[in-house]
Amino acid sequence: MELSKQSSRKLVIAGVASTVVALGLAAWFTRSPAVEKQVTVQAPPAPPASASSTAQAKKPAPAVVPQRPPEIKDPAPPSEPPAIRTKDQGAAALMALPELQAWSAAIEKNSGGKAHGGLLEYDPAPRKLNGKSYWQFSFVENSADAALRWESFLVSSSDDEILVEDASSDEAISLGRWRREKHPGQRTAIDN
Repeated sequence: MELSKQSSRKLVIAGVASTVVALGLAAWFTRSPAVEKQVTVQAPPAPPASASSTAQAKKPAPAVVPQRPPEIKDPAPPSEPPAIRTKDQGAAALMALPELQAWSAAIEKNSGGKAHGGLLEYDPAPRKLNGKSYWQFSFVENSADAALRWESFLVSSSDDEILVEDASSDEAISLGRWRREKHPGQRTAIDN
């Protein structure tokens, strides 16, 4: 009988001590200036009925546990890579393509310098495709009378990918496929 009383007392003391430690930690965290929001958490369960009457009469108050401080933000969702290429850098990468350089030279030559090849941004809002953002440009033959579209492109803002908008299939295709199927290097006029 004496052994079970000692065990019960040790359990009660251990329970009270752990509650005091938990309350002390909670009080320390709530006084921290970075913590603004708090959540109330239930205190540990009361000791069994066989414990001493003083432990049963004293119920611990609920502990307060802080939430994550507001200045710590969750990382951006992985669905969209961060922008590493500006619109101007995308336009420069597009104009650096050998096909567009050849088209520009052919337009200048065929028009006697009265028309020029260039890019026209046809929508300033980036287009979302497969979780990525793309700048939207058309290569145009620009003269005093009009700007005639030759081809439309999507330039990724997160990597070096450039897609071509295929007007016949209404899909965005890779540069490799565009080169294999459309043979843009052979094109020298608007009607091709």
